[in-house]
Amino acid sequence: MSQQSPGLRRGALGAVGAAVISMAFMGPATSVFFNTPLAASAAGYALPLAILLAMVVCLLVASVIASFARKLPTAGFAYTFNSHGFGRRGGFASGWLLLLAYGMVAPMLLSAIGSYTHDFLRAELSWNVPWWLLTLLYGAAVWGISALGVSQSAKTALVFLVLELGVLLALFGMILGKGGADGVSLAPFSPSSSPDGLGGLGKGMLWGILMFIGFESAGTLGEEARSARRAIPIALFTAVLAIGAFYVLSGFAAATGFGDHAALRNDAEPWTTLMHRYWGLGWLLALTVLNSQFANLISGVTAQVRVVFAMGREGLLPRVLGTVGHGQVPQAALACYMILSLAATLVGGLWIGPLGMYGFAGQIVGVAMVLVYISISIALVRYYRREHRAEFSALRHGVIPVLAALLLLLPMYGQLVPLPTGPNRVALVLIVVWMAAGLAYLAWIVRNRPTLLDAMGRVWTDDETPATAAH
Repeated sequence: MSQQSPGLRRGALGAVGAAVISMAFMGPATSVFFNTPLAASAAGYALPLAILLAMVVCLLVASVIASFARKLPTAGFAYTFNSHGFGRRGGFASGWLLLLAYGMVAPMLLSAIGSYTHDFLRAELSWNVPWWLLTLLYGAAVWGISALGVSQSAKTALVFLVLELGVLLALFGMILGKGGADGVSLAPFSPSSSPDGLGGLGKGMLWGILMFIGFESAGTLGEEARSARRAIPIALFTAVLAIGAFYVLSGFAAATGFGDHAALRNDAEPWTTLMHRYWGLGWLLALTVLNSQFANLISGVTAQVRVVFAMGREGLLPRVLGTVGHGQVPQAALACYMILSLAATLVGGLWIGPLGMYGFAGQIVGVAMVLVYISISIALVRYYRREHRAEFSALRHGVIPVLAALLLLLPMYGQLVPLPTGPNRVALVLIVVWMAAGLAYLAWIVRNRPTLLDAMGRVWTDDETPATAAH
């Protein structure tokens, strides 16, 4: 960071604001709408149990991130954490992978929201507005809101988050209040309710875990949160517990609404079916999903811009990206990310269509983020044993991160076996190519600009100076 340039705005939001960013990034309505059919096709009537198990795994990961955040409040998230856990080279590799994972969030959501709005306007109003024009309008709106600062992003995300949760909670209450198809019981929480046994439950758990991706974004707000060492852990656990409870309730409502038979498992759009059956307002569900995608988009951009800023400040990306502009917002990083995201969205949409681009980008986000979760879990053990041995807890800094890493192998297996076909296989190849390019860039840094390594992993304190660095 240049001496003339101030850092990110300190104290711009509290634990609640950080939690809102995380919860909105998870996109509750979007996750419920798109992931329920995938999870239910595997777990069937035991859908809520699969989601509950996924929530437990994500609580373990939240514990890992919280343990790091108490010592390393930073905008760099896994990049900074793993610089301290694995050393500078491991930190760079993690930051490079995170750059790709978060980098694909905006193209994924911009594709979906443009396409979904196009379909909604055509079905409800007979308007045929091109999806790409709608995508550009949404992109401009998100860019404008993000440019006002993280507190404004959190306020906007909160409004949309409350709306989406309110509508779906009302639907869940309607389904359960009417007794569903066969009455309300706890049978969906029994492993025996999974038609394919533990295997089906495990595959359902995979899609449940993917519902939670985004909760970790509070870890990128360590330099802007008040009392960050306390606020970030609170935000992480609040996000997982609150939205996790919402997800479990959604699974329970879906299972109850369809009853103990194969209809839920075989329905490609179960929530559309349930909305029409119990409420008769299909258009309201469509608006709720659009609302969720917009809030998700704002929060995803907020997180990625902080990672770009952190890596630019330390010279691993062009240094202009590590400066702040009006309102102490990383305007250059924001502009770069939005321009690249819109370009990727439009090119991808022309290649495989907007929904094809959604799946393509989602494949990258899912695989890359699970790898990031596994890496920080392992890094935590090394970090506390090396740098805070006196505070090392066998449970919190040993058993929990190891268990998290092992359980996260399940979604990795589910993503890779069997190998996807078509564009989604290209997505996996892109991850490999991206990491190979990153390692080549790291080798160039080591040979030609080794002083950049000294900047990696810094934690910036309130006086704008690096407090600690990776060893």
